[in-house]
Amino acid sequence: MKQIKIKYNPYLLSTEILIDGKKPKANSKLNFGKLRIQEWSSRLPEILIEECSDRNYEIEFIGTETDYNDLKCSIESFGQISCNLLPKFQQSVSDVEIEVDKLFDEIKKGPVEQLRDKSILNAFEKAKNQEFEINVVATMSSGKSTLINALLDKKLMPVANMATTATIVRIIDTDQDNFAAIAYDSKGNKLKEDPNIVYRTMREWNTDTSISAIDIYGRIPCVDSVGMRLVLVDTPGPNNSQDANHRHMTYKMLEDSDKSLVLFVMNGRQLNVDDQKNFMDYVCECMDKGGKQSRERYIFAINQMDSFNPEDENPEDALKSAREVLEDYHILSPNLFPVSALAALECRNKPAIPKVLPVFGPLVQEYPEMRFDTYYSYNNLPVSAKHDIDSMLEKLSPEEAVEIHSGIVSIEAAIGLYIDKYARALKVKDLVDSFNNRLNELRTVASLQENIRKNKELKVKLDQKIADIQNRIESGKSAQTLSRLIDKADLSSNVKDDIDDYVDVTKTKIEKIIFRFNNSDKVKKTEALHKIKDVEKESQEILNQLDSRISTILERGFKTLYKTILDEYKGHLTDLGITASNQELSLHPLDFVAEELDDLNRLMDQNSTTVDEGHNEERTRTVRGKRKTNWFFAPWTWGSERYETREESYTVHIPNNIEYVNMSKVVADYLEPLQEQLRDAKSAAYSHAQSESNRIKKHLKDYLIEIDNVLRKKLEELKLSTESSNRTQAEINRQVSNLKWMEEIIERVNKLIYF
Repeated sequence: MKQIKIKYNPYLLSTEILIDGKKPKANSKLNFGKLRIQEWSSRLPEILIEECSDRNYEIEFIGTETDYNDLKCSIESFGQISCNLLPKFQQSVSDVEIEVDKLFDEIKKGPVEQLRDKSILNAFEKAKNQEFEINVVATMSSGKSTLINALLDKKLMPVANMATTATIVRIIDTDQDNFAAIAYDSKGNKLKEDPNIVYRTMREWNTDTSISAIDIYGRIPCVDSVGMRLVLVDTPGPNNSQDANHRHMTYKMLEDSDKSLVLFVMNGRQLNVDDQKNFMDYVCECMDKGGKQSRERYIFAINQMDSFNPEDENPEDALKSAREVLEDYHILSPNLFPVSALAALECRNKPAIPKVLPVFGPLVQEYPEMRFDTYYSYNNLPVSAKHDIDSMLEKLSPEEAVEIHSGIVSIEAAIGLYIDKYARALKVKDLVDSFNNRLNELRTVASLQENIRKNKELKVKLDQKIADIQNRIESGKSAQTLSRLIDKADLSSNVKDDIDDYVDVTKTKIEKIIFRFNNSDKVKKTEALHKIKDVEKESQEILNQLDSRISTILERGFKTLYKTILDEYKGHLTDLGITASNQELSLHPLDFVAEELDDLNRLMDQNSTTVDEGHNEERTRTVRGKRKTNWFFAPWTWGSERYETREESYTVHIPNNIEYVNMSKVVADYLEPLQEQLRDAKSAAYSHAQSESNRIKKHLKDYLIEIDNVLRKKLEELKLSTESSNRTQAEINRQVSNLKWMEEIIERVNKLIYF
């Protein structure tokens, strides 16, 4: 039996694995790098069998209970190894966040004035108020607006039996009890503002064609349990959006992962999604590439389930059908949540004349199959979530329990679990980083001061090392080293490969359209006009998808380039450092500029641009190909003559001119320029990647030289601060006390974040 030890840290996105006490080889597939556990856990059993030649394991796991449950599920699903799991749980992410909040309160009230700096307070608040988007998309007449209203506990979004969403509506969580709204045009100019928006006004705004986007501010009730600033985004599907930028945003949100979730609403009565085939295909592509996280990121709400009559119909049949529909698009193991959004809204909003609650309430109590919170085999919620929901039910009367049985609470639980597992851990790390770098810098200075106070000879060594570093900076040697480090960095080859791969995918999509019309050389003109419009819409969607994917590939490549260069610079700073053998003198230049290097996202936002690589054209094509066909004859009787009866037949040609179109040729001709544009798009993406790479490098050279200068100044301050000749005993005592306090805080942080 092999002994496996796994330590997974969700804050650092790090995995450490030992096999019988030894690290895997450098080329081992068990070196998962910065991948989340949800991305590699399903592959772990096969890799263990391949590399260990064994099927019996004892696995010790160090990490959070949530991540352990995912690992356990993957091993049990694989089913071909015998495994004894020994979990050692660390604190949950939510508990750690509470502890970090307490730590920061102590820091603000603590003895070190520099840690109360406004920049630190602002950075902490910014990290604490991070937004998490829930992008709500839907099929036609699915009740999307009603579901959003149920999540808000308020009837605010316009409801109609048609595609009502022509705008992007963002609902941002705040502490206020009412909802305020601002409307913008397509260029971002403010058009209207209402400090107390109501349903009637939203209906008016929604029909105003000059309004492109609406931001609404108010309290989202379920946000209290998720630990993030929630933003509900009511997104028009590609078929409903009349704005090219909206279509791009819709596809882009499917790509984003860490800080957004997709709530896909379907009508349990009308599950057909053929009108959104390309959109569904793209959903499948996005879900395929991210492992378990991508599957959990998509929540499929099967709405209007209250419309089923349990005496004649089984609501579960709708879930089976929904699963089959999605699996037809290769969306495997989808998380399906049956729900009656209207029943949930009426439970929470208590209208004077409820529409479904008087019927749905009694049905829930009499027919267990109408309790939509119980379909765990479809929604894949973990056992812990089931226990939480069961605990809530135990405290409620049957009438009060209807809200939970409507299915809305299960959806909110899924949202909270996803955020807790994926986004909240990153938020906690950002909270710690907002003060930890400054804390470590101050601790370093205090430690050096104390060690030099005890050993005067260390002062000479420190001054000499500071002088050496300052000389390297001032002589330009550091700048030369930086320049070499930056010049050798380049966009990952994966960027070019990823662009090539997706352009090939796009070419295949276009070829499939052409292939569909291979035998369509004789199509009536009226029918052909409809078909060519469908082809135009479909090709436009494909171009939007290409644009979105290339943007994502480039953004990822630019971030990787930034990180590579900054990691090289950190290594450069480490090389400049000095560490005495007795550890009394430890000078790491990185400690003094870690805060300046920390905010990679800010650098990206300020200095990276992504251009539209899609080549979209408005085309007008007159469909021709007139053919006269279906000519026919008809016999006519021309009467009779006296004394003799005779029939004579005449052939009369009655024209029936029907125009036919050779759709096979039309489609091929129509899509030929688009195929040529793919080559241009690939070339343009390469060119943009290279020019942006050069711009990023130039910016970083200037930026890192500035940081060198910051380092030089801070080292000079350090040199002066270690002069102890004029310090009183009270100052020395305060310094020793502050150092002890900072070391205790750092130790507590390390236990929370670094395991």
